[in-house]
Amino acid sequence: MRLLVAAAGVCLAFAAAARPAAACSKRHQTVFELFELARDVAVVKVGAVPGARYAGPVALAVKRRLKGSGRRLIARETNTSCRTGFRQGRTALVFVAADRWPAGDYEGYVERPSPALLAALAAWAGAATDSARVSVLVAAIDGPVAALRIDAAIYLLDHPALIAALTADHTAALGRASRRGDRHDETVLAILARQHGQAWRDVLAAPPAPTLSKPLRALADHDLEAVTAAGTLADLIAQTPGDSAPLRIAAAERCERLHGKLLVEFSMYSTGRSDHGWQQLAIACRTGAPPRW
Repeated sequence: MRLLVAAAGVCLAFAAAARPAAACSKRHQTVFELFELARDVAVVKVGAVPGARYAGPVALAVKRRLKGSGRRLIARETNTSCRTGFRQGRTALVFVAADRWPAGDYEGYVERPSPALLAALAAWAGAATDSARVSVLVAAIDGPVAALRIDAAIYLLDHPALIAALTADHTAALGRASRRGDRHDETVLAILARQHGQAWRDVLAAPPAPTLSKPLRALADHDLEAVTAAGTLADLIAQTPGDSAPLRIAAAERCERLHGKLLVEFSMYSTGRSDHGWQQLAIACRTGAPPRW
């Protein structure tokens, strides 16, 4: 199973209840990604659940719908290490996929969702354009709720088409958010880096010189904005040696923005990749299709 996203660090605490996350190895999936993956998103009251060591159906009475239709839902509980943790009688926000499994395993079940989370998802549900979606994400990033800030930042960071839709006002808000002084600052800073605009140049020029992570240093040291041919970038990715070669990182990041789509999570650049992985990413860069790992 996929490892936790490095940018997220640990799973976000939208719910106060203890979660089964410690036993389940997976990358963090933001609430915005889960919303896209789910067929049904709703605040529910949990009905009967299988016993602690059993798998089976879970009846959910809908109190408020954000996506989908109907007053009742049936979800599935697993008895694996990625058990969702449904608890009878609890009120929870659920993200349920078409196959009735919670999207994102245990992350698709959030007990006692905050008003801020529900408001953000309601706005997300109504956002029909890239401009509207960016506004929802930037408002969350610039807002007071830490878990929403980091989820919105991770989602925006991994979507080049949305980064391209950022306005000057959005960029100013991101600049403020990148100077909060908390552990999520660099995720927001990475969004500015992917813009390759004046805000990023101002960060690099401001004394003292910033301490940058590996992928941000790669973008600072290798300006490939003039390269507009995917084949040229694919050749750089394929032919440059090194599992964490800065030029490979910069070329792959530029290629994503050239295609306007996600090819690989940005956090991957922090951990490096085997040469085989880079070759697959080079093919993806050349074709614009997701890589086959």
